[in-house]
Amino acid sequence: MNKNEQTLKSIFLKAAENYKKKDFKNAEIFCYKILSIDPNHFDSLSMLATISAINRNFNNAKELLQKAVKIEPKNITAIHNLGTAYKELGKLDDAINYYKKVLEIDPRHTNANFNLGLIFYKLKELKTSKSYLKKAIEIQSNYGIAFFSLGVVHTDLKEFDDAISCYQKAIEINPNLVGAHNNLGLVFRALNDFENAISCYQKTIKIQPNHARAHHNLAQAYKELGEFEKAIKSHQTIIKYEPENLTNYYFLSELKKDILDISLREKIEKIIKNDKCTKINMAYGNYLIAKYERKSKNYEKELNYLIKGHINFFNSDKKKFDLAVKYCFDDVIQITEKAKLEKLGSKNESSIKPIFIIGVPRCGSTLVEKIIGSGKNYIPLGEETSVLENFINKKILDKQSLNLGNINEIRDELNNIYKQRGLIAKKYDYIFTDKSLNNFFYLELIKDIYPDAKIINCKRNVLSSIMSIFQNNLTELAWTHDLDNVFKYFNNYFDIIKKYNDAYPNTIYQLEFEKLVNNPEEESKKLMKFCELPWDEKCLKFYERKDLISKTASNIQVREAIYKHPSEKYLPYKSFLSKYGNKYSWFN
Repeated sequence: MNKNEQTLKSIFLKAAENYKKKDFKNAEIFCYKILSIDPNHFDSLSMLATISAINRNFNNAKELLQKAVKIEPKNITAIHNLGTAYKELGKLDDAINYYKKVLEIDPRHTNANFNLGLIFYKLKELKTSKSYLKKAIEIQSNYGIAFFSLGVVHTDLKEFDDAISCYQKAIEINPNLVGAHNNLGLVFRALNDFENAISCYQKTIKIQPNHARAHHNLAQAYKELGEFEKAIKSHQTIIKYEPENLTNYYFLSELKKDILDISLREKIEKIIKNDKCTKINMAYGNYLIAKYERKSKNYEKELNYLIKGHINFFNSDKKKFDLAVKYCFDDVIQITEKAKLEKLGSKNESSIKPIFIIGVPRCGSTLVEKIIGSGKNYIPLGEETSVLENFINKKILDKQSLNLGNINEIRDELNNIYKQRGLIAKKYDYIFTDKSLNNFFYLELIKDIYPDAKIINCKRNVLSSIMSIFQNNLTELAWTHDLDNVFKYFNNYFDIIKKYNDAYPNTIYQLEFEKLVNNPEEESKKLMKFCELPWDEKCLKFYERKDLISKTASNIQVREAIYKHPSEKYLPYKSFLSKYGNKYSWFN
């Protein structure tokens, strides 16, 4: 070793000592001293890049790592770190390229697989994301955060059993991983297992008392169970931890309207005027002010605030919602028109008797379902199960085809899913409801798979439904955040129902909400007769049920007796929406 090399080694040892002591400033000084002597000193470039990354200066880290990779083109650590720098800079294509270079050298590189899984999840390429994350945990079976991330992907794919397994494994590896406890609660809640959901949220809060999302989710679970006082208490707790988060005030205001006083409005306006106000805060701030304007009967101002709120909410997760809108208006229509079943050897020997309740949101469907399920015969209720939609989408994704397969096999698979949800059982005579409103997209498939199914189309005054949708933030329904899309969705719904009724007249029960609330006994008797179920006074006393669960915006209303809705309630909004009457005759 020559004198120059000895000098560089001695200086780098000093840099390394300072780095270990987290004295990054002096570590940098020694590294730059080395580079003034040898500009191609790989270890100094790597250390400087790491320090830049620690300081969140990823542009500098990227430039340093590019030099390092030129010096050692096969150095896996440098290539991987360069991919990470690009990932942090949001240059995902470059990040993917470098992570894949790592895998060309070492296909079993755990973190390259993991990071590719994260990137493809961000790009909403869930199937690809899943494959990389599975590879990461296959290589490193104690990789808790990888199990957690894979659980997130399974959840988005509605593969709930796999999601539960992954979250539980993540918790087994790291019992204090709060995100896994919280997300496991979300899955249990999606499956209507409220006991386990609440337990998961409580465990999250025990580990991290200020975990706002867990408090929020706990509040929502209590609300869905009708335990409003507990829900209010949870929302109030969140506000103590996040006093500037307007989301918390919005959800609390749904249960405790008296919080909407002058001082809160002043606070809301101050927050949304701040240049650093997030899109979510801007959304819920506008939603809240809309409530004030509605109370004051300033309907045009209310509508304008709602529009601003929905724009900000949509833009808060624009990529996700853009994909959802495309699915809603392009993909699902293609599925409706072109999805096929193989009917060779088809035979319906099934004793399963589903009751499908379809329509648009805010059409009275929750009330209808509770009436059906509250008579003499106990009926398991499948509120917003999305079983058909999730199943069909998964089939198409797996097969890469609109040919779903043999009808008998499809029926058996669906029956198993409904059984897993606790909806199919001999003691209930195999009768259950599926109130996934958008099942109207799959009417032709329903007819083939379940030819003896009962189908109820819930109808309500169009203006009432549209305004009720727009006044409520239906968070997961992308199309509800834009009035143009709301009207387009309604138009598709009307077209599909008309086409089906023309082809198969008198097969769908047309339930009119206004008739039901104005004459509940007579209309509920007709409804139960159609369902071939005995009518009982208890049908109209659904609100007395101890096990009443509702996840919809009608959660509070269905815990009261049926009451008449004034038909003129939404008339003041008609003139503000008049342009839609020119485009859609059904709105005139």
